[in-house]
Amino acid sequence: MSIPFGPGIAQAVYMSDRVYKTIMLGYVIGPLIALVVAVALLFNSYIFPEDIYLFLVFHTLGMFGVTVGFHRLLTHDGFKTFAPIRAFLILCGCMALEGKPLEWISTHTKHHAHSDHDDDPHSPLAGFWHAHMGWVFHQDSFADPKVYCPHLLEDRVVMFAQRTYFVWPALSFVICYAVGGWSGVLWGGLVRMAFTTHTTWCVNSICHTFGKRDFETTDESRNNWIIGLLALGEGWHNNHHAFPRNAFHGMKWYQFDLSGGLIRTLERMGLIWDVQRVGQTMIDAHKLKGKTMHENIMRLKQELGDYIDQGRQEIDLMMLKLPPAKVATVRHYHEQTMKRLAEIQIHLVKRRNMKRRAIEKRYEEVAKLIEIAKQRMTMVAA
Repeated sequence: MSIPFGPGIAQAVYMSDRVYKTIMLGYVIGPLIALVVAVALLFNSYIFPEDIYLFLVFHTLGMFGVTVGFHRLLTHDGFKTFAPIRAFLILCGCMALEGKPLEWISTHTKHHAHSDHDDDPHSPLAGFWHAHMGWVFHQDSFADPKVYCPHLLEDRVVMFAQRTYFVWPALSFVICYAVGGWSGVLWGGLVRMAFTTHTTWCVNSICHTFGKRDFETTDESRNNWIIGLLALGEGWHNNHHAFPRNAFHGMKWYQFDLSGGLIRTLERMGLIWDVQRVGQTMIDAHKLKGKTMHENIMRLKQELGDYIDQGRQEIDLMMLKLPPAKVATVRHYHEQTMKRLAEIQIHLVKRRNMKRRAIEKRYEEVAKLIEIAKQRMTMVAA
């Protein structure tokens, strides 16, 4: 869900991969070291009321800037508001230090388009820690705004925030220093940054691995109440993937959604409008569609599994018919082909939820593997 800096910076200064990863290492490790230092000072009673206030204020502003501003307002167009409020939310999102608005929005849009599949920027297919924060170390993880959010390139407020991005987190650190000195910078700046980034990263990792599913979707999105509390409502992630434009991720009375609460409050005050909601009719229709979709996906997966079994049998039979002297010529390729086909079958079994195009992509790969294997054995046997 969150992005540190994005490809725009790397492209602007032609950043090498080594330099980029070094910066990202500092971005990830620095606040964690600060957190350890802060905890040590806390045990020695070296903390002041101003530190707590600064932490709470800037953590809350940054989180609302990301959850309400970057996510529900800009990415999914969940509501409309006046320009000053829109600008305030976007600049608060910048203060969170999770990346420039365009890179954040485009990468999250790409995540929805390819959720939990090969082209997902932070897919758990590559491992839990990759989904959590490992993906930020790869410059190609970040999507191109010209492809995924071209309409925002003409948005004056967004482009202003894009151009002045580093001013706003720097301003938050300056305020922390002015109010609380270096102790204020530690708690209101670095410790706050650690909490904010890892809380939103948990939506990428934990909410695609652990939790309950109220709706059938083509990904592994899940509702996790702990992340729902910590991430101000973003943890009701299965709800969100089922209805991306819905301004309220918590869809039941017990699904606490503080970001949704802020949106309701602003709506009652007349400060926002065109708030996107999901009615019971839409919920019922989605559940019916989801059941049919899941049945179709299971059928496609079964057909692909049968196709793989048939292909493996044909390749094995051709291998047995080869003269013993020629078996060694294709043994390595045969083993690699069989290994990859087995990996695809295991993937089909493990992944309960898949997009149709992902299955079709696997089907094309399997067909190519089988065809090449047959051609090689035919050539060797000739």
